[in-house]
Amino acid sequence: MKFHFFIFFLASGFFVNCGSGHNFVVPSKPPDDQKPVPIPEAREVNLAKDNVEKILTGTLISILDLSCHYRKISGNSKQAMNVDAFDEVYNSSWFTNRNAAKEMSLEKIARGPDTGAGPDTSGIWTIFRAKTQGVTPGFSIEDSRGERYVIKFDPIGYPEMSTGAEIVSTKLFYAAGYNVPENYICYFHPKILRLGEGVTVKDLEGKKRLMNQKDLDDILNRVQKLPDGIIRVTASKYLAGKPIGSYKYGDVRKDDGNDVIPHQHRRELRGLRVMAAWLNHYDTKANNSLDVYLNEGYVRHYLIDFGSTLGSQGDEPMPPEIGREGIADPDKVVKSIGSFGTYTRPWEETPKIKYPSIGYFVSKNFNPHKYRYILPNPAFNNATGRDLYWGAKLVMSFSDEQIRKAVEQGRYSDPEAAEYLVKTLIERRDIIGKYYFNSLPPLDGFQISKTDDGSSRLCFLDLAVVTGLESKDDTHYKFELKIHNKSVLKEKTLDSSCVHLTELPAGDKIPENDSNTSLWQINLQLDRNKSGEWTKPVKIFLERNNISSEFRLLGIIRED
Repeated sequence: MKFHFFIFFLASGFFVNCGSGHNFVVPSKPPDDQKPVPIPEAREVNLAKDNVEKILTGTLISILDLSCHYRKISGNSKQAMNVDAFDEVYNSSWFTNRNAAKEMSLEKIARGPDTGAGPDTSGIWTIFRAKTQGVTPGFSIEDSRGERYVIKFDPIGYPEMSTGAEIVSTKLFYAAGYNVPENYICYFHPKILRLGEGVTVKDLEGKKRLMNQKDLDDILNRVQKLPDGIIRVTASKYLAGKPIGSYKYGDVRKDDGNDVIPHQHRRELRGLRVMAAWLNHYDTKANNSLDVYLNEGYVRHYLIDFGSTLGSQGDEPMPPEIGREGIADPDKVVKSIGSFGTYTRPWEETPKIKYPSIGYFVSKNFNPHKYRYILPNPAFNNATGRDLYWGAKLVMSFSDEQIRKAVEQGRYSDPEAAEYLVKTLIERRDIIGKYYFNSLPPLDGFQISKTDDGSSRLCFLDLAVVTGLESKDDTHYKFELKIHNKSVLKEKTLDSSCVHLTELPAGDKIPENDSNTSLWQINLQLDRNKSGEWTKPVKIFLERNNISSEFRLLGIIRED
């Protein structure tokens, strides 16, 4: 397996190095990571140690990594290692292309990963595991059908906030392509709860003892209830298979024979940085992930626990500084001291929370590229412009109607609060699109098609125009044609989003070649509002059969 990965790595490197030269080599597909392998040993990530490694060790290593600094300065950052010839991610045990690849129906958005209707509330819930200490107490139950769920609550004073955030984020992360648990909103009365045998809890001194009814009452006294005693919760269904602990955002899991691509170089984990910023998922630590060994014999990798997303921090509304700037940022401290306290940080200008069910979630001053996460994340730190553009495509793939449908699943009782959440998600989505679609030209969806007269054409999508961020009338395109890396047509403007291949120079203008095929390279650029500032080119590679004059699309190369 490791040898196969070495061959794949060499092929990928050859593709990147040679793509803009005389040859274009289609990258090798990464090894299948859903093959049966021996079960890895269950583990728990030491969060304290992991935090130290990220904050101290990881920072020191990044400072001393001269080759990394050189690559950034030279504009040749290490690209993700699991992308195809069109700069897309392969389906794997980590990610499945969904909404951005093919628009999901509103019914599928609403269903998300769910296969059922949640726990049976007509029968007894037997508690078999519990947590009484900490800011978010809870327990796990087995319902009358024998299905197991983790039960999560809303904090007192903020009904629907944590449970709503969990559900809405679950639907959106799933539709984007990530593996997530089945999470359900449900309502139950405490009278259906029963303590199972041998359930233990930790006391204030950290000692284990058997759980009793008073412990259960203490938990229920700390959560939000409806006037009739009914409690609204999120029920997170136990994942099928054997949990074997969290994954890290760097390196590989050495005892998993399928895990051969360093996590910091996986496109879906790098691009998660943009999705997480959109949904205010600042807590992307290892403990909010889970590896599960499936009955099929391989490990699937999940994102879990979304109660601290959107405007919720689980036990309270999301603090306004989250994602924006740290309280102890040195430059802000200096400004505060130098101004004798007159300097006000942006997050200190915080309005009152209007909707307790939403918490604190705004689009004002939202800057996705400067979004701050709770801890340094190796995958996020290694993200290139191409990774972030890909992440932005995931976010921008959601229509207003799809976002509204996802929010509906949060089952907010206040329609005005639900509409505010929809509006804010749309605004943050568009801020992301405008930023990253201006960073790299959003030309995508390349296809070769035939006109009515049988001529070949290369058509593409301008995602900024398709999503309504930019005007078609104010956008202009031009391209250069190279054949076998020799410039044949220096510059030609387009009046549409198609290049008519059959009308381009051919025949005697094609450089001599012993093969019956020729390699065509079209360097496509765009300009908005006749600014005269043309973007870097997207390079599209095609193979032309010189006998039949048929074209085959090979792949593309984007420049950061």
